[in-house]
Amino acid sequence: MNKVAFLYATFPRPTETFVRRELRALAEFEFFPNIYSIWKGENSWEDRKIYKFQLSKLALLPFWIPYWFFLKPRECRDVLLYLWSRPCHSFQNWCETFLGLGFALIEAKNFKRKDYRLIHAVWATMPATAALTISKLQSIEFSLGAHAYDVFRNGGDWLLQMKLTSAKFVRTSSRSTAHRLYQLGVKPADVKVVRRSLSEWPKRECFALGKGKTIKLLSVGRLVEKKGYFHMLKIAALLKRSGVLFSLKIIGNGPLNRDLIVERDRLGLRNEVSFSGSLKQKAVKPLYLEYDAFLFTGIVDSRGDRDGIPNVVPEALSAGMLVLASDRAGAPEAFVDGESGFSMNPEDYNSWNLLLLDFWKFPQNYISIRKNAQLIARENFDSSRNGRKLLEVYGN
Repeated sequence: MNKVAFLYATFPRPTETFVRRELRALAEFEFFPNIYSIWKGENSWEDRKIYKFQLSKLALLPFWIPYWFFLKPRECRDVLLYLWSRPCHSFQNWCETFLGLGFALIEAKNFKRKDYRLIHAVWATMPATAALTISKLQSIEFSLGAHAYDVFRNGGDWLLQMKLTSAKFVRTSSRSTAHRLYQLGVKPADVKVVRRSLSEWPKRECFALGKGKTIKLLSVGRLVEKKGYFHMLKIAALLKRSGVLFSLKIIGNGPLNRDLIVERDRLGLRNEVSFSGSLKQKAVKPLYLEYDAFLFTGIVDSRGDRDGIPNVVPEALSAGMLVLASDRAGAPEAFVDGESGFSMNPEDYNSWNLLLLDFWKFPQNYISIRKNAQLIARENFDSSRNGRKLLEVYGN
């Protein structure tokens, strides 16, 4: 099989568990792309070498910039004119773009020497900037992964349109993001939708509520605007007023941590709602089996950002939790509404309250839905099944 390079911003990154699962799934089929980490990362992972870019090499740019402008003047000019013609939406994206460009200018000859058939950028930001540039300089085909953050937030990455136009194909993991790619002009045949994967299937022994018939609610995610946590707190406040006995644990950290704690206390929920901060994956996994229901209240934030299918939703489904998810993002794609989970408007607090009130009173009525959740998670998110689909995408 011809050689393929996978470009990451940072690899491995603790929070990006799905990318490691996908590499393991591809390894089951003897497909081992070379792994490149542009910004920091490790030198190896599970006995596999990581080609970690040495940032000190950026000092060589005064040589490589005129070198490539002399050899490929039209290609270099095209990229710079494209950047000049469009505003960059954030300083972070500006830095990511120029680091990706710097990596490409310095490493392009090495990629040609290694005779890669395809360069795949796992993210549409920095890695895709590098892949696009190497492709233009060395005529190597490239593809990219485009996820909700990449295409929705502030209208997408600075170079996004050029990347989408130039790529051999675009891989995404949700239909909602795929539809956005169609709107941006990517041909449907060039969009490859492959779900993110799970590799472990927890076994729930009991579907009854715990001691004192208290509903144990769980939510996992960064404390940022697009997660809709202020709506979740208002749902919790209504639950309390309805007399439902419950506890809500929110796992995650982020810039809204202090504001959310203030809002929790203002709503009189200090005894019901706890913020646990960030936890490692191995500490989160057992909680899916200990808790009864999972809440996801994602919204479209002020910058247009939203979630596709958050990894935590299929993880909760696989553990047999009752999943209540916002209909404002891609989460409902993970289940069948009313059969293996529930999709609701995150601002319609009464609907969430009524459903959870009914669950509290009649938990036995929801056992079949929770079992269906486990079945649909296995059907849609199995790592081996999706690994085969990825092999068809990357290996052809």
